[in-house]
Amino acid sequence: MTASLKSKLPDFFWFLARILIGFFFAYAGFTKLTEPVENFRGVLSQYQVIPYAFLPWIAFTVPWLELMAGTFMILGYAPRLASLATAFLCLNFLIVLGASDVLLDSGSKDCGCFGEGSLIHLTVRQIFVLDFLNMLLSLKLASLKTRPLSLDHLLRKKTSG
Repeated sequence: MTASLKSKLPDFFWFLARILIGFFFAYAGFTKLTEPVENFRGVLSQYQVIPYAFLPWIAFTVPWLELMAGTFMILGYAPRLASLATAFLCLNFLIVLGASDVLLDSGSKDCGCFGEGSLIHLTVRQIFVLDFLNMLLSLKLASLKTRPLSLDHLLRKKTSG
């Protein structure tokens, strides 16, 4: 996306993108945190890409990172950092999904990204596309110079004037 695209798309579009990405991440983290950590560890193990020794650590930390990054995105607090965090998480999810056979054989298999008790259930292929789009949008959000309608923007206004 070029600078001219920024001028063509209103600030409200980027605000909505930030809110939607934030919602998906905050919701994904929250739903995983309300369930036993073993549920998410089991989802991660089905992809058979991550070494078993890392699964407990990843299963414990990723939901917290998702919740924090998503909440920061929704609030617009430290938006560049939050955008880079969501882009990094998406990239890692894409690598795990792309490196596993589950993506090819998934059919209608639930990705498990939002926990078992979630209202949102996406297939592995659907989450692959969503993660790719979220990564691109997050990278663009991280590159924006101004972030109207954000807590960061409001705080900068108050301190400068």
